[in-house]
Amino acid sequence: MCRLVPALGVLWLLNLGGGASAAVAPAAATAQLAALPAAAVALIVQSSGAIVYARNANAELAIASTTKLMTAYVTLQREPLDAQLVVQPYDPGPGESLAPVPVGTRLSVPDMLRAMLLPSGNNIAYSLAIDVAGSVSGFVAMMNADAAALHMGRTHYSTPIGLDTPGDNYSTATDLSILARTVMRNPLIREIVDERSATLSDGVVVTNRNDLLSAYPWVVGVKTGNTFDAGECLVGAAKLDGVRLISVVLGAPSEAARDADTLALLRYGLSSYRSAAIAIAGRTYASVPVESRSAPAQLIATRTVSLVVARTATLHASLDVPERLVGPIPAGSVEGSIEVTENGRALESVPLVTAAAVPAPPPVPAAPTAHRGRRAAELAGRAQRRDFERDAAGV
Repeated sequence: MCRLVPALGVLWLLNLGGGASAAVAPAAATAQLAALPAAAVALIVQSSGAIVYARNANAELAIASTTKLMTAYVTLQREPLDAQLVVQPYDPGPGESLAPVPVGTRLSVPDMLRAMLLPSGNNIAYSLAIDVAGSVSGFVAMMNADAAALHMGRTHYSTPIGLDTPGDNYSTATDLSILARTVMRNPLIREIVDERSATLSDGVVVTNRNDLLSAYPWVVGVKTGNTFDAGECLVGAAKLDGVRLISVVLGAPSEAARDADTLALLRYGLSSYRSAAIAIAGRTYASVPVESRSAPAQLIATRTVSLVVARTATLHASLDVPERLVGPIPAGSVEGSIEVTENGRALESVPLVTAAAVPAPPPVPAAPTAHRGRRAAELAGRAQRRDFERDAAGV
């Protein structure tokens, strides 16, 4: 049976609200986004994948070194973190970005990823392809297979680096947001892309090319890119007050425009979305009567849950719990849930479990002693009468 959260829970319910009282991003902000000079942009909520804003987001475009996000993903899918990989010889073209790591150096997978992602080391991306797959072509096949598995339907790779290969290495702002959301679930990637610089195990220092990290503490990644065909590209990420967002900017005319477009997207998202606390692990959310027991059973949440929702959204939470419980029930048994909806649309269901074992009903009391005594006396009297009657018959 579904019922509203009682007593103290009512305050918790009201705290989920939004509606007219919540801050709303002005219409001028969306007009600003429409005027961004980038060829394509996208902004999503990292936790849910909900699209916050998109423009020309399905256009297939060159993506430069944002390609290396898939190189990192393929590597993590196939190599253990403690694997030691060898930096392979690489013949760079003029002006290529390189990590200053000598050929033959042995580095762990995390350090190889740092050397690739922070300075956008083309030599390390090439090296990972050889180390993981044995050849660039074999690695590229893995990249395309993983892109298909992630439902990146408008993406094709021809290089682990991101150098211009006209018509062969492309993606969309939408597909890159899917990839970024996937890799940002990995705590190692989240750590690496938020590093301003890092010292590798061989003592080499690599510096992140994403200059927004130093200027804005709430910017936490992800990957820059630049080629002649792609223009300036940046997959960005923000984290503030429980809200995580991912932005994609492709084909910006300059690095300054790339950064400005990214900041405009992320600021718009942070002003438009909020984090709503739904449940806290260990907190009691319902007290349910127990059959033939005076003490009710306490139902608690087993995990902390929050939702990132639009500031204009009004959430409704209710408890789905039984009218009463009949033991025995072990501790930790799911006996209810918190149901969260927005305008009748289900958003989240949080299980509630028994905080302690629920005892069985007490045994049915035995018949009173006096009653048992009278019954015994009746039976004894009948026996005596039968004996008397047998004796009388034998006289």
